[in-house]
Amino acid sequence: MYPTLEKKESAELYVSEDYFYRAIRVGDALDLKGIASEMKLPSPPAHAFGLYHRQEDGAYVYALNYGVVVFCNAPQTLIDSFLERVQDFITEPSEKLEDEILATKTDGNQIDVMFDGLELGRFDDAVNKMIMLHLAQSVVLDHFHYSSQALLAEIKEHTEYMQEKGKIRLSQRETLRFIGKTLGAKNHIAENLYILDSPEQTWNDEYLEVLHAKLKNHLDQTQRYRVIENTLRIVEENLTIYASYNDHRESSRLEWIIIILIVIEVIDTFVSKLF
Repeated sequence: MYPTLEKKESAELYVSEDYFYRAIRVGDALDLKGIASEMKLPSPPAHAFGLYHRQEDGAYVYALNYGVVVFCNAPQTLIDSFLERVQDFITEPSEKLEDEILATKTDGNQIDVMFDGLELGRFDDAVNKMIMLHLAQSVVLDHFHYSSQALLAEIKEHTEYMQEKGKIRLSQRETLRFIGKTLGAKNHIAENLYILDSPEQTWNDEYLEVLHAKLKNHLDQTQRYRVIENTLRIVEENLTIYASYNDHRESSRLEWIIIILIVIEVIDTFVSKLF
């Protein structure tokens, strides 16, 4: 699942002590092969979900197929230029969501996570990609949080209407569309986020394993994921009730139609015998 790291440059990658990371969500998905072709980079493997590249000026770019680009020590001019060049490779472009973090290289081999950033004793491609991956997942979690809250707000309006008027405003078709939207959001999360699993790089690297655990905790990823799941579950439960009510209402309507038809048939038979 996770692409193999190129370690041949790791010993000479970093000339700075501070590394500023900025993740930007630009849409639902990115065409990594298209971006690689545009940037004159080797095409990523079919199973790869990310395209990692070092710029000549020492900045780093990590494009993720779920619509996020992460920059490390990149000037604004580079960020603007890169996002402009990849516009044609964005699926469902959206309003940008961003997240940032600062990492500082220190002596030793420690991993200290503070409120305003990280202090790390090791910096190489593997560490760099781990930080960028977590920041990308964090900004995607923001997107799904806002999306799930919007669904909850919409369902709340219908619930309040039902409470005030004593009836449901949603039709059967509208309810099914709403259910489809909710299930689509859940499927999108399941397809694109791996926050509950440890990346393969951590299996044989204790430093990366500790960094992964601390970043996940620092960015509160597991709890945010569960909040999103819980919100979508609440929406889905409400919609299930609406769908059940609409099914009952439709069944009652059909029963009345059948009764009316029977009555008409009885009257017609009675009248035909009289005349």
